[in-house]
Amino acid sequence: MYREYTRVLSSALLALTGWLQAEALAQSAIEAERLLTLTTGNLPLVLVAPHGGREAIPGIDIRQGNGVPQFKTGRDHNTAELAEAIAVKLGEISGAKPFLVIARFDRKYIDGNRPSTGAFEALEARPYYVAFHSAIDEACKQIRKVWGRGLLLDIHGQATESNAIFRGTRHGKSVADLVQKFDRRALTGPHSILGQLTLRGYRILPDPRVNDRESRYSGGHTVQTYGSHRATGIDAIQLEFGTRLRARDNLDRTAADVAAAIRFFAREYLPINLEGVEPTPW
Repeated sequence: MYREYTRVLSSALLALTGWLQAEALAQSAIEAERLLTLTTGNLPLVLVAPHGGREAIPGIDIRQGNGVPQFKTGRDHNTAELAEAIAVKLGEISGAKPFLVIARFDRKYIDGNRPSTGAFEALEARPYYVAFHSAIDEACKQIRKVWGRGLLLDIHGQATESNAIFRGTRHGKSVADLVQKFDRRALTGPHSILGQLTLRGYRILPDPRVNDRESRYSGGHTVQTYGSHRATGIDAIQLEFGTRLRARDNLDRTAADVAAAIRFFAREYLPINLEGVEPTPW
């Protein structure tokens, strides 16, 4: 009788423990989404900003980076604001709305542009990292489902060249579909986003007229994971904006120029007519 009582009690305690763990995970997922900006679009374009967040994650220590190569905790100032502003400007000039995935948590706690093994240290940080990448993955899936293909722009900031924008595609790997379908001009030619920004006076690196080999910023985990070299991905470009281009006094102009370049690119290379864009059904 005592053994049976002990067995029942143990089963009840295990069930209660499992329920409490499930509740904790559900609460973590809710909290994780609170530290993200997620917008569904009606354009086969997703804007991602992993390093512009300013929010602390309650109960989680700052990362120390032991054994992590090229470890950084610094924020890419105004990149979250730049991604949002690009989306707004694009809506104003075309009526089209991109998908938007922005991390509001500070990079000190989680680096969203790294594999999970180097992105966070506290186990409690995992739901935030998972929520961020699940949102990117879902946006790519929706784009592939509705349009067949699309483009991801991963928005970052750099201080190496304050007036320049660095391109990162894993040396063309993450835009394999775009280049195969339209050739290299879709990435660097006059109708490309980078070509349009060049025509608007921006310095793009690497300069395809001199040396088209990406070196300093060749693209991180996001373009590596969601680029079109993978069957489940879409074309993906990492854009590293110089400090002056994302300074508050220049943010509006930069966003307007990027939005205009995207619109020009979309007319040529995206599977959608920007005139009279209809909302997607989800």
